[in-house]
Amino acid sequence: MDWGRAKSVLIIAFLLLNMVLGYQLWMEWRERIDSAVDWTSLPPETQQAMSSKGIRVEAEIPTETPEMLEQLTYSLKETPTSGTGARIMLNPQPNTRVVYFDEELETALGSVIPELNQYHLYSLGSGDGVFVLNRTFDGWPIFDINIEFYYSEQKITAYRQDVVESLSPEDSKRQKVLPATMAVAKLIASYLPAGSTIREIQLGYHGQIFDSEIQLAAPSWRVLLDDGEVYYVNAISGEVVTDKEKTGGAGLPE
Repeated sequence: MDWGRAKSVLIIAFLLLNMVLGYQLWMEWRERIDSAVDWTSLPPETQQAMSSKGIRVEAEIPTETPEMLEQLTYSLKETPTSGTGARIMLNPQPNTRVVYFDEELETALGSVIPELNQYHLYSLGSGDGVFVLNRTFDGWPIFDINIEFYYSEQKITAYRQDVVESLSPEDSKRQKVLPATMAVAKLIASYLPAGSTIREIQLGYHGQIFDSEIQLAAPSWRVLLDDGEVYYVNAISGEVVTDKEKTGGAGLPE
């Protein structure tokens, strides 16, 4: 055997392996950087306002600015203000876990709950004894259409669902949304009280809920504070509303 040649082949093989591994690590790093950034990406004047008001941003700031429908129209089987979706007890209770994958929940309850595969878990509203899934459209959550699962002793005992009767996006144009950094900067400058901590920033669809058959939703950045307060920034117009105004009314004053 030509040991010199074999040694050269092994060295080249190791070099190629290191190059492949290095490339994979670099791509993973780029993907993380491209998908989210931290508060240091905010404008200097915003960082100064954060410092003076004692505001902290502990959430990753998304960098995506996709094209989304300017307006999403939908209707529910019952209007939200009249108590849509009464709580339904599960009997027998499925053998599920509170910590789960979507596929597990679909397997356990997909035959019981209509269109369950259209709902996905988001943290807002989840807490002791309940966790919340949002209906999705084009992969984005519709923050106002939910399934609430109630559980006890790590088993799901009941659920309440907002059931969509129709969802009509056909006549709506698509537009590139405002960056999350602009939404966060606007909140810090004019809306957030001193000492606030931003815990989560999520893009989806949101609309003020009215006692009407037809509901409207627009692309919005949802900003969740550590104390549970929620702000929605319209990702097209920049208008700001809070979760307290969910039942109608104008946005917060500029």
